[in-house]
Amino acid sequence: MKMEIKIVGEVKFRNRAIKVYGDWDAPLFKAADVADLVEYGEGNVWNLVRLCEEDEHMVLPLVTAGQKRQVTFITETGLYNILSQSRKPLARAWRRVVHEELIALRRSQGKNVSEKFDEWDHLADNIYFDEERGCLMRSVTVQGGDVEQVPYEP
Repeated sequence: MKMEIKIVGEVKFRNRAIKVYGDWDAPLFKAADVADLVEYGEGNVWNLVRLCEEDEHMVLPLVTAGQKRQVTFITETGLYNILSQSRKPLARAWRRVVHEELIALRRSQGKNVSEKFDEWDHLADNIYFDEERGCLMRSVTVQGGDVEQVPYEP
């Protein structure tokens, strides 16, 4: 089966737009567009992609200007992952919107959402990005009470 990636629309946020590929149920974003969106800098797209989990990015064929090229795409989850790690003004504004939505959800849904968020937050406390190894790591307590660092696997 031949997979053909097409533009299905675009998402706008704070006078910036990014093209959406694939379909709306499983949107994909060109890694180069995401790098531009968060002002990551040309030539650093691969470093940006490294911020994503393995299942949050993929290389697919895309026809541009009549030529078929292999292009790196980032999934919706990967985009959120990148935005949550970026310190650029656009990413901070995006996080503020997400936080406002979470607060509104908690207020409208009650304590259950707050408890679930605490559970997620607690799980994330032991996960970090190790720049030297280039991957997410997790702190685990082993028998005897020692703490070891192991690669994170969701």
